[in-house]
Amino acid sequence: MSKKTLIAFLVEIALYIIAGLAFYQGFHYFMADVDGFKHILKVGPMFLSCFMLTYLLFAYYYLTHQPNEEKRAKTLKVNGLGFIIGGGLLLVLIIVNLILGNYEFGYNSLIFPVDIILIDVVMLALGILITVKKSWVLEKIPVICKEYSKPKWVVIVGRVLGFIYVWVAEYFLAALLMAPTYIDFGTPTFGHTIPLYILMVFMSLVLFWREFYLAYNKEKEMDKGVVKGITIASLCFATVIGIGVLVTDLLIGHTYYISHNLQCILPIDYMISKNIGPRLLTLCPMIALWFNFIGSKTCMAKANKQKETEPLS
Repeated sequence: MSKKTLIAFLVEIALYIIAGLAFYQGFHYFMADVDGFKHILKVGPMFLSCFMLTYLLFAYYYLTHQPNEEKRAKTLKVNGLGFIIGGGLLLVLIIVNLILGNYEFGYNSLIFPVDIILIDVVMLALGILITVKKSWVLEKIPVICKEYSKPKWVVIVGRVLGFIYVWVAEYFLAALLMAPTYIDFGTPTFGHTIPLYILMVFMSLVLFWREFYLAYNKEKEMDKGVVKGITIASLCFATVIGIGVLVTDLLIGHTYYISHNLQCILPIDYMISKNIGPRLLTLCPMIALWFNFIGSKTCMAKANKQKETEPLS
């Protein structure tokens, strides 16, 4: 793997972690006003400012995974405009709320609301940089994937699943990183949550492996036996542990271990007495991995069929 590709790969991982931490924080801002949304004009800009980093992650991802230079330029132009509008508008709303006295310094972080303001300033500055120096930005961000054709249904479904998967995975990775602030090993039901913590790690590891594979395979073919082995192991692991979590969820009651251990990271579950979080953690890896496996087989079958029907020269 070249130095430039490795740096792009590491930048993507760093953005993923930072965006996850921001999204985790923003989600809790949002949940603080979920009862009637009486303070949506105060909480909304806070949540959206945190979510802007996830938008940046997706924008960076598509730039590094789009081999077509014309589409890359168009994508960068649209996203640059999005950063300017989003960052600028949210910055104005945050400052207005600050002037009106709606924000208390130190709320949820030592430097709040300076941290939120910094996010919006960075997004606004990034949008201006992209607009002014589009060619330079395109040159600095390499493509780290191989181009190959996919059936339309694979592209559409894969994109939708990808959005959902990344949102869930980045949120729970951030929750895991924040574990020292909420985890209690002494609760009698702590053991029931261990598979969930494993899945929190596993979801992100799947993403990191996929990105590493794409980046590595662009320059050097990876051993097919290694790829096949990791794919099958991941499928089996996700399926077995996922079914195990769902069975446990049904057997021990709908809020028992949630209310004891995970109310800080699963506030919706705690408030409405539903295990949405565990089911997302269980179903997302299984569905995503099986879809990717079936989609890959479909693409390979289509490619082989095309080779068979090509006339011999």
